[in-house]
Amino acid sequence: MVPTLACVVVLVPPAAATVARHRRVAARHAHPLAQRKATHGTAAGGGRDAARGASEPALVHVHVRKGDTLWALLAAHGIAPAEARSWLAAAAPVYDLHSLHPRRGLTLRFDRATRALDALRYEIDDRSLLVLERTPEGIHATRTGLPYFTEVKGTAGRIEHGLREDVIHAGAPPRVVAQLADIFGWELDLDHDLRPGDEFRVLYESTWQAGETRSEPGTVLGAEIVAANRAVTGIFFEDADGRSGYYRPGGEALGRDVLRYPVEFTEITSEFTSRRRHPILHLFRPHLGVDFAAPLGTPVRAVAAGMITFAGWARQLGRCVRIDHVGALSSAYGHLSRIAAAVMPGTTVAQGQVIGYVGASGLATGPHLHFALYRDGEYVDPLAQMAAAQPRIPEQERRDFERVEASVERQLAALPLAGGTPTVSRSDATVRPE
Repeated sequence: MVPTLACVVVLVPPAAATVARHRRVAARHAHPLAQRKATHGTAAGGGRDAARGASEPALVHVHVRKGDTLWALLAAHGIAPAEARSWLAAAAPVYDLHSLHPRRGLTLRFDRATRALDALRYEIDDRSLLVLERTPEGIHATRTGLPYFTEVKGTAGRIEHGLREDVIHAGAPPRVVAQLADIFGWELDLDHDLRPGDEFRVLYESTWQAGETRSEPGTVLGAEIVAANRAVTGIFFEDADGRSGYYRPGGEALGRDVLRYPVEFTEITSEFTSRRRHPILHLFRPHLGVDFAAPLGTPVRAVAAGMITFAGWARQLGRCVRIDHVGALSSAYGHLSRIAAAVMPGTTVAQGQVIGYVGASGLATGPHLHFALYRDGEYVDPLAQMAAAQPRIPEQERRDFERVEASVERQLAALPLAGGTPTVSRSDATVRPE
């Protein structure tokens, strides 16, 4: 049954600051060392990044894992099979993209307005890069040298206004805030649990492209938030096959089987309630979901792996996608501007896979996502649910994890609370197993 309850809010969308992911970005997987979770590269923010993001393309950076195929990675970002075949065929004279190697970076460049794939870059090895670009004559393929290097930066500070404002004020980009929300989303309510005087520390990768005057953020390698004198630490760990996740010191997983946020961390404009005044109908009625304000076109991701049961027009909810998950759980995503090309009833999706884009279709007064969660067919509050924790670090990976853990904790502890973004190292070898 498709939900028909309208959710309408009057809101001014936050400025769009879409900040790129980079080649080392790896997702927090549904099973951190087993199951695919897709990534995307759009974050809400403001100021200088908003102006820059309005005209520049959107970049999506995926770190390839064992068993990944280009077909699956493109489908996870809304690319239809017919288009995927075109990119594979264009690459064939230069490099066979049917075979991807673990821990190699894949970058997708999308037109920000149309979400069309404009270019693709793949790390062939440590020295060379495959570049595919769409031209008026078709897709052009070349092989070139790697045009960038990665450094590790860190920042720390105290909470005065809120996590987003204070982390950005300390010098970190908005993309880092979005990752912190994914890492700690089930441990802390980032809107309500943080108080003035609480602390944060974060290490993240920053990639410099040849010829560019500024770097772009990549993966958060480690972070700590101290709230009410309780410290929560997340350490990024990736095994030799490119499977990754965030863990507490000692190896307990921070990731869960369900993402807390279906869009990257943004403003929650209306929460789950049994009685809310409808801004268009002017009636008091239940609001059985959560609204997330986000710029038009922001990618919407599946909160858990599952099967698409509905993808189409759902009356007041406009363009809508519904997914059935394990454990009698299902989710719905309404008011979409567009549904991703590969999303249709009967297809399966991975946790984090892009299923559509934020819009204002149906009965809505501005761009936002209406997100609803059901258990056994009954509405439940998405922000009050507790998802199952993912497995601990496997014993065979413990020694490598402990080495990464020691390095990350040492570097986090050394960050000054005065703010700024000092460079911790020019190489990420100390915080990634090789």
